[in-house]
Amino acid sequence: MKLTDTIEIIDSYPAAYIDPLDAIVIADLHLGYETIAAENGVFLPKVQFNKTIDKMRKIVSRIDAKNIIINGDIKHEFSETSYHEYKEVKNLFDFLNSLDFEKIIVLKGNHDNFIINITRKYDNIELHNELALDDFFFLHGHKDKNISNIKQGNIILAHEHPAIGLHTEIGVKEKLKCFLYGKANDKNIIILPAFSYFAQGSDINLIPKNELLSPILKKIDIDSFKPIGILEEEKLLEFPEIKRIRE
Repeated sequence: MKLTDTIEIIDSYPAAYIDPLDAIVIADLHLGYETIAAENGVFLPKVQFNKTIDKMRKIVSRIDAKNIIINGDIKHEFSETSYHEYKEVKNLFDFLNSLDFEKIIVLKGNHDNFIINITRKYDNIELHNELALDDFFFLHGHKDKNISNIKQGNIILAHEHPAIGLHTEIGVKEKLKCFLYGKANDKNIIILPAFSYFAQGSDINLIPKNELLSPILKKIDIDSFKPIGILEEEKLLEFPEIKRIRE
């Protein structure tokens, strides 16, 4: 499903393909989440890394792209990388290298402190705080930025973990990861869903604007944006503008 003329969702996965860059784009993997949760007394099965790799295999089997861009928060721990987190991130990079991508580009997210200690061990991995490529501008979205100063016509953000909160007929709340897209300042804005298995996301249609995570989105009229819900490996669900869902 196309979000713009040049950006499309890859099947029913939290990943996009940008045709002019021949690149797969994902974000918010949060590797090492289970270890940090356990340190805080919440014990989860260590399944996320294997699910991440399995999902990536299925994505690359559908899109034969030369490049991959990870738009922030590969790792989960804010402080210095733990042994288990280091191992998972390194194993991810080794796996991506085995897929023969020409370029592996990493945007630094707010969780990616010290990730340079891993990326600098690879000659073919680029690490950026933000990046302009052709008519596309990538930044994680955790820092404020005036988008009117960005020259590129397409801005790709992450960080927010967008989701749609829905209630069933019997009142049970369901949360659905989604892409969020629309226009602001005459630019196409794409907000990527979290790739992480455990990331729940922000209920874009339920929370007020001042409670959004990204300072960039707090200054944009996202009520005019449209979400595309993801039932992974099943289908995509088109929704109307956020303002209509709120109503």
